Amino acid sequence: MTADSCNASATRLTVFAWLWAFSVVLHMLYLNNSYAAFSSFTADHVVHLLLALAAVALLVRPRSLALLAAVCLLTPITAWFEAPRLGNHWLLASLVALALVCAMAICAFVRPRNVCSRLLTDGLPSARLIFLIAYGFSAFAKFNTSFINPTVSCANLYANEVAHSLGLSQFDSTGSSAWMHAIPWAVMAIEVGVVVLLLIARTRVLGVILALVFHGIIAFDTAHAFSDFSSVIAALVILFLPDSFFATVAPWLRSTVVRTGAVAVAALSLLLIVWQSTDTGHHSDQSIGDVRDWMWWIVWAILTAVVVGWAIRAQTLRSDIALLPQDRWMVMWPAVAFLIGCGPYLELRVGTSWNMYANQQTANGSTNSFVIPATAGLTDYQSDLVRIVETSDQGLQRYVNSGYELPFVNLRGYTSTHPDASITYERDGLTTTVKHTRDDPTLGSELPWWEQKVIVFRAIDTTEPIACQNTMWAAR
Repeated sequence: MTADSCNASATRLTVFAWLWAFSVVLHMLYLNNSYAAFSSFTADHVVHLLLALAAVALLVRPRSLALLAAVCLLTPITAWFEAPRLGNHWLLASLVALALVCAMAICAFVRPRNVCSRLLTDGLPSARLIFLIAYGFSAFAKFNTSFINPTVSCANLYANEVAHSLGLSQFDSTGSSAWMHAIPWAVMAIEVGVVVLLLIARTRVLGVILALVFHGIIAFDTAHAFSDFSSVIAALVILFLPDSFFATVAPWLRSTVVRTGAVAVAALSLLLIVWQSTDTGHHSDQSIGDVRDWMWWIVWAILTAVVVGWAIRAQTLRSDIALLPQDRWMVMWPAVAFLIGCGPYLELRVGTSWNMYANQQTANGSTNSFVIPATAGLTDYQSDLVRIVETSDQGLQRYVNSGYELPFVNLRGYTSTHPDASITYERDGLTTTVKHTRDDPTLGSELPWWEQKVIVFRAIDTTEPIACQNTMWAAR
């Protein structure tokens, strides 16, 4: 079944499906050679390859509900294999994918069995609500004493990287002058503004434009690859546009130029995926990354120009779309997104909890938030900390003299898969030396699956203010 058999509003689903497939391709390319399925036929490699191929096919046939279903089914499976080193954007994508799969599955139990209609009334509203919750938590996490400090704020750090990527090498915002203080507050205002504008019907189009422009600018950072994150944001915010936008662009989407462009993107994506999957020497990482980013910049520029141009011509910022699914059972997926966002404040989990690049720290019953000063402390994982004094392992070496302490569960998760490492660490005031982690009954034993995949914490910064943890270190 294809979306051609559905009503005119299915153009919304077609545009979303294409952008969704594009974000999947960018994510696959961001992984570099982590999943070289052509040279290693393990389950995780094969699943990633199948997802990449399904996404490429969906780029060519975005009206195919079968291909959309395949992409949505495979996305959370790949996320499970990638966990715990899972990006927030991919967890967000997985939740949305699960919501869409559930909406499709409902059709097996109801009549008439109109999959497209069910996606429009249940799947896409759930996706909108998941996005608002995740993005809202992401904005809220930045309301802390360290994020507003321009000497350590992630906002200032990435502002520098974007400026340098654009050739403005003299730009430096990591200081203490008044204009440097303005950057974190501007980022906070923009992110809160996106949520508020998207919640109000008469300002939703402005919220879409603000999100597209902001995350497009962020993705100009070539020091860190943000195009995968920004592309997921773009696919989801487009869902907030009114039917009149999709009615306007529908004829244009059927033009030869657009169809040829879509096929060209699919062909280039397939070429890059095959190149990446077969190049086990990692020699092509930079080249693939450059092409990946250029593909995103072109798609983003066209998409943003079309949305802004339509808004000016239509002279409207209003969008009356549904935020709640018709079937109230579908609210369970936004509820899961909300629970994930609460994780740091309950000390259930910290990593991949919609709090990325926020300088946030929630541990030992306290936070650096100036809104929520204390945590519920439902677990003691972040009370059992270790400081690495010396190690032979390259991944753990970064923690030596870093000012970071590790939850012991993080250390165990790492050392159980690195049996030959030697390590000296301090825990509960005692110093312990282990020559080979495989010989230690605790460090050498594998964590239960739920601790390994679900219980995710960041390192604890013992300095003040809290530094921006802008990369995933080894023991995550």
